[in-house]
Amino acid sequence: MFLSNGAAVTIPVGTLSDTTPLFADANYYSRSTIELTGQYAAYGAIYRKQVWVHTLVRKLARATARLSLDLRESADPQAGLDTSSDLYQLLQKPNDRMDPFKLKQWTSSTWDIYGEAFWLKLRDRDGQVRELHPMHPTNVIVHRDYAGELGEPGGTWYIYTSGVRTVSMLPPIPAADVVPFLYYNPDNTERGMSVLEPLRETLLNEDAIRRANASFWRNGARPAMVLKTAKVLKPIAAERLKAAVAAAHGGADRTGGTLVLEDGVDADQMQLNSEEMQYIESRKLNREEVCAALDVPPPVVHLLDKATFSNITEQMRSMYRDTMAPRLTDYESVIAHHLVPDFGGRQVPRYNLDDVLRGDFEARAEAAVKLVTGAVMKPAEARPMFNLPPAGPDADKLYANQATQPLGTPVAGSLPPGGAPAALPAARQPLAIEGPRPDAVRAERSMMGRLGGTKVASADRAPLIDEHARQLKKLFTAQRDDVLARHARKDAAPFNAQTWDQALADLLAGLATATAKVLGTQTASALGGAFDIASMAEWIHDNAMTSAQRINTTTLDQLAAALEDADDPAASITNVYDVLTGSRSDQIAATRVASVGGFAQRTAAGQSGATHKTWVTGSNARPDHAGMAGETVRLGQAFSNGMDGPGDPSGGADEVAGCNCSLTFT
Repeated sequence: MFLSNGAAVTIPVGTLSDTTPLFADANYYSRSTIELTGQYAAYGAIYRKQVWVHTLVRKLARATARLSLDLRESADPQAGLDTSSDLYQLLQKPNDRMDPFKLKQWTSSTWDIYGEAFWLKLRDRDGQVRELHPMHPTNVIVHRDYAGELGEPGGTWYIYTSGVRTVSMLPPIPAADVVPFLYYNPDNTERGMSVLEPLRETLLNEDAIRRANASFWRNGARPAMVLKTAKVLKPIAAERLKAAVAAAHGGADRTGGTLVLEDGVDADQMQLNSEEMQYIESRKLNREEVCAALDVPPPVVHLLDKATFSNITEQMRSMYRDTMAPRLTDYESVIAHHLVPDFGGRQVPRYNLDDVLRGDFEARAEAAVKLVTGAVMKPAEARPMFNLPPAGPDADKLYANQATQPLGTPVAGSLPPGGAPAALPAARQPLAIEGPRPDAVRAERSMMGRLGGTKVASADRAPLIDEHARQLKKLFTAQRDDVLARHARKDAAPFNAQTWDQALADLLAGLATATAKVLGTQTASALGGAFDIASMAEWIHDNAMTSAQRINTTTLDQLAAALEDADDPAASITNVYDVLTGSRSDQIAATRVASVGGFAQRTAAGQSGATHKTWVTGSNARPDHAGMAGETVRLGQAFSNGMDGPGDPSGGADEVAGCNCSLTFT
């Protein structure tokens, strides 16, 4: 090999990462022990006996093992999942003894404890990898073979010794048959470094504290006791006295007993000093250092000393976002580099984090609504988030919310498949309203007169709804009398639809104008602006005619159903209008005030410089409306339910009828 200046490289370049790179052939041994107070402990023994090492390593291992390791068919983000290849089948069943959860759990735990973990590939006669088996790192020697003693020069070999360094249990294993998981090691790139190494002092302190505490209880539940006497005791007598006291009062089970001394012997107890009393604080510090070394937020393992209501949720989420993400990327990288090439080298391994990062049900529901109504996600793509079955071909399309659109644009779904407006009967053709009609002006003046000038700036909608209901009931009573008279004359139609459409449209237009003035002015005044109702005039007139036709169409349908095979037609007609002049008029009144008032408020807010709107839930609200209390979006943007605000007709009758919610603006 040569450098760019033509100079020959005389040492193996694979050794340049070592602290001692001069040896072309070398063995790399595992490091598996750590020095504690007066003793050495194996990494495995530390895992078994140090509670916080055990807790955190197990937490990380189980968090890793629970995740699904998906295989994408290629690096293309749109590529589908591979669920049938030999590599997929191998990862689903690595060997006859271990399921994939157990293998991932073993790999993560061993990787953390020893800084490394190895998988052995077993191949069939055709050279295809058929099984993966874990190899414990303490029994593995990594041999660098640049001289070619074991095979092709320059290779790396793995020797499995089962603890005896000079005796190999298996033939030397080529690097192509091993999947190595290694943490960074500052000394070389052939062996990993355990995360327990930086915790050497912490583990030493923890071990010393726990051993001292065990000795404390074992030897009498006190640091020390001094027995004093004025006499000179021979060694054998002193030992006998000490043994007698220890036998009678030593150990945790005898704590608090009565001590009887004789022959001039006194007992003095030695107290803990201030430093020794820091036992609890020292143990808290130790556990926090273990959390820091393994990069796990303390609340994840239920250490809530410094957790608050506002930060605990974020810290729990950071477990997978900040702690697990780089670990999983490392895992994916090893699989892609050492295992995927054996299967054609096309698949891309990716851990699926959807289940652990998708948030609670309410947050997912809100996000799904925004993504679907914003034409980012199809309903068919959102339904699996809630374990819902397919909803047919209509769900496999992109939809966009049409709450914000040019005035006069038909609401989506109101046109037939051909796109042309459905033809109305000759008697129901739309009537043009050119300027305020006399009946509309009278209705407006009647409402404003009843409200009084002092109430124009009031936010209370009850007077508006009451006046709507009063005037609607008056008109519907007149319509009832007309229907009864036509029935007595045996006219073919219950009433002249065109005439009553116009009359009801005039009434609704006048009431809407008064409602818009009251609520629009109130909103503009609160924002320090002014309201110009002229911008709403065309919408008010068009909306009034459309609403009138819908109301009268419903009434005609109800009359037709009531008169079919009726024994007493007049009584049936009266029953229909009893409902219309009662509860139905009240509901129409509340719906009209919500719809017209909401549009007027949003218009006035925009004219006054407002940028955001907030949903205010009314009394006895629908459950979905109650859940939206306090939701704030930009002016002109739809809320999470797809509506521009309370009363928005695009929400449909089920969302608008009787709604008494409102908006505030900022």
